[in-house]
Amino acid sequence: MPCAYIEKIKDYLEEKLPKKEMEAMEKHLESCKECQAKLDNYLDNKLNLETETPDVEDKVLVSKIKARIKGMRRITLYGLLGFTLGLFSRFYTLDNFFLTKAVMALPYKLAEFVLSIFFSGNVPLFWEGGGYHYQGKMGLFPYHPMLDILATTVTPSIIASFIAVIIGYLLSDKRVFPRKHIIKFAATWLIILLVWIGILYGTYNHALGKINNLEGINAMTVYTIEENNTSWLITIDNDALMNEKYARLITIISEAEKVGKKIYPQGKNGYEMLVNFSGGGTIPIFVDNDSGEMVVRDGNAYQIPPEKLEYINRVLGGIQND
Repeated sequence: MPCAYIEKIKDYLEEKLPKKEMEAMEKHLESCKECQAKLDNYLDNKLNLETETPDVEDKVLVSKIKARIKGMRRITLYGLLGFTLGLFSRFYTLDNFFLTKAVMALPYKLAEFVLSIFFSGNVPLFWEGGGYHYQGKMGLFPYHPMLDILATTVTPSIIASFIAVIIGYLLSDKRVFPRKHIIKFAATWLIILLVWIGILYGTYNHALGKINNLEGINAMTVYTIEENNTSWLITIDNDALMNEKYARLITIISEAEKVGKKIYPQGKNGYEMLVNFSGGGTIPIFVDNDSGEMVVRDGNAYQIPPEKLEYINRVLGGIQND
């Protein structure tokens, strides 16, 4: 059964109802989806005022329709500008002008605060820094560089666009953009933000799972460390993995026996491997070329059997001698 108020929509728009009925209608519209849809539909059907003569003569209604057109354009434009600002907000430190620097920094710092609530536990301890460890802008996804870039780009954009749209909404005519509707928009925006955070969480934990299991290694860059001097040795990519000796080297690393936890060594002779995993994970792994001890930057320690360590030394040592 149609809502009893629906017949009053046009009179409400034209402000022909008594004051008490106008107030009652406003309260009713907050809870009645049917009437709100009818109201929006009525206004939207008149959005061609610029090209056609409206079929209504009431000046109040015409002004409301024009206000809706102007408001929708403003809100859309502000939202796009806010999103664009958020995309580049991570470069705020490069801006020397205080005002623009502050404007750019706001969404970035808000994003940093929000993300730190969920991901501050990802930040490595002080003794895990250095070497080839990826710090990133916020440093919240240390073992997934691409995810860190996305987080520091998209999250400020979501926040900046929300702020900009709210400003655009508040600057629009409140007769057709009721202020109480901001709450609904904020709830929608919050859901979008939480979905995005969920995507970040799921993606990063998927990458950590592969790292923890040494599963899905698809490339690595090997460095030699001798007397605190680090030298690039070889990059093993997909093409190099077609070579059986490099494919076996990857297999040996993947099948190393886990023996517990250990602090990542610093300044110790051996091989340091910047290992890439399918799914985007990247983490350094140290291999002691004498003992076969292997330590991952996340603190997991492994042991490589002597015969397999000999193979690693033979393959990598041969490259070094060449």
